[in-house]
Amino acid sequence: MDNYDLTIIGGGSAGLVVAVAGAKLGKKTALVEKHRIGGDCLWTGCVPSKALLKAAKVAKYIDTADKYGITNSNGNPEWQKVIDYVRSTQQIIEEEHDNPERFREMGVDVIFGNGHFEARDTFVVEDAESGETRNLKSKKYVISTGSRPLAPSVPGLKSCDYLDSENVWDLEELPQRLLVVGAGPIGIELGQAFHRLGSDVTIAQRSGRILTKEDNHVAERMLQYLRSEGIKIRLNTNIEKIEKQNEGTRVTFSSLQSASSEQNDEQMFDNVLVAAGRAPNIEGLELEKIGVHVKKNGIVVNDQLQTHVKHIYAAGDVIGHYLFTHVAAFQAQLLIRNFLLPFSKKINYSVVPWTTFCDPEIARCGLTESEAREKYGDVDVFTLDQTDVDRAVAEGETQGFTKVIATKWRGRILGVHIVGANAGEVIHEYILAMQEGIPLRKLGGMIHVYPTYSTSVLRVATKWLSEGTLIKTLRKLIGAG
Repeated sequence: MDNYDLTIIGGGSAGLVVAVAGAKLGKKTALVEKHRIGGDCLWTGCVPSKALLKAAKVAKYIDTADKYGITNSNGNPEWQKVIDYVRSTQQIIEEEHDNPERFREMGVDVIFGNGHFEARDTFVVEDAESGETRNLKSKKYVISTGSRPLAPSVPGLKSCDYLDSENVWDLEELPQRLLVVGAGPIGIELGQAFHRLGSDVTIAQRSGRILTKEDNHVAERMLQYLRSEGIKIRLNTNIEKIEKQNEGTRVTFSSLQSASSEQNDEQMFDNVLVAAGRAPNIEGLELEKIGVHVKKNGIVVNDQLQTHVKHIYAAGDVIGHYLFTHVAAFQAQLLIRNFLLPFSKKINYSVVPWTTFCDPEIARCGLTESEAREKYGDVDVFTLDQTDVDRAVAEGETQGFTKVIATKWRGRILGVHIVGANAGEVIHEYILAMQEGIPLRKLGGMIHVYPTYSTSVLRVATKWLSEGTLIKTLRKLIGAG
């Protein structure tokens, strides 16, 4: 029997943060990982997708180089070299940040292998390196086993060797005709990347809009941009069946806006990429046997991330709240704080940002306009087009806008939505303001470096000073307009 103070099951973002903290604070810590350290983010998510998107953006720059006065550029993307670049970025991050030996040197007992709970205080692992069966007895457990792509129930889908966000990185050739199922962040990012690298891309979406979690204004504008690039996007579309044939994969579509089967049509594709949701990785852990409650979207936890078994906690994708690497790390930090300090702190999801790394990027924090109006009634909405950002104009990156929703009188920020180059970087000033309750007027009093994309924050803040409800009311009171 191996005895530990802390045992983490799953070596993704949340698990690694907890493991490092536990070891550095002198706790005897074990980290159990089925496959590879780094989790979905390093191997199938954030890192490879962002590397692919960068290659796709370079291809786009080459294709439109004449806009910048460069007329002798030429170059066609070579899929194998693109994938080599993607894998090289993963290798660098693995070696420098997610190398198992690095964690072992910190004092973490890293164990590779499948495992399950034998009892509430015992986790059994088949150690893949030693071949031994190890019984880990621990004072506290953290389950952070992540999630995996979810496949929709479509007749014939499994027979067509479909792609998803995990196995797409094993592609040996660029598909000439690619169907992407789902128009959420993963579908939009990968669909645009493959299109720019040379695929004829069609994105099929069941609902009447793309990016259903974004503000309506954002989704509408991005739909225009993507279609203007030549990406085919089918809304209100159902996939009736998929048939694998010698010349490719035949897909039968139907319109959800028509009850007539005569509206069905068929298209041929080389590959089908499914990006239609995710499911928690909980199979084989035998959680129900020890009293850990599980629902369809993941492990049930309270606002201290504690399961129904008081010494067993869960964090990251496996609890099904916000499926982002940065949220998993945020949850891990809360666990560390509560493990070490008295008076447990509750998780606070009131300020959760995220970015979809398509081009232009989409960054969001807080409420959409409709959500804000439903909750607060009248609100102020300030919109700034990217054409009003001088740095964007200078770099030819004028697609997009900033939309900020604020309370009418104080200018407290309720929601921020940015579409544009570097949106994922620019939004952090707003995140700090929202977290600390800093109103727009104070952002307007900061000196912003010119010319940067962040001057858009200053421009929006000055809109509050000139167009906000409070200012307009004061003007009327003093008879100034």
